[in-house]
Amino acid sequence: MPGWDFDVRFSKDSSDLSIAELAKLSVWSTDMRNRFSIIDAVSIVGLAESTEQDPKALAQRRAANVKAALDQFSIYGERNSIIARIYKLPFPASEFDDTGRRVEITFGPGCPDHCCPNLNPIPKTH
Repeated sequence: MPGWDFDVRFSKDSSDLSIAELAKLSVWSTDMRNRFSIIDAVSIVGLAESTEQDPKALAQRRAANVKAALDQFSIYGERNSIIARIYKLPFPASEFDDTGRRVEITFGPGCPDHCCPNLNPIPKTH
């Protein structure tokens, strides 16, 4: 099944989720849980621009804060990944409002009734 993407934006040099971004993330999370009963994978990529203070650590904090929010919203899959990166501006400059002050989330729904055993095995009993 195709993945669903969502970006959480941050202020410069900040890893705090704004109330507005947290509200958007809550609405998106509820929508994903309502659409898909099985969550196969959740990928979280924290980004920071090279001009921000300690960008690698900042990207990691952003990713961790979004992961904590997703946990609160019950969004976690059988396979999860968290990555932190320093954002490199596209060359030539992008025509879109593209910034490295964000966290990119990719939500991978699982197959209903685990019909795709290679992509979404039956969850392990905990």
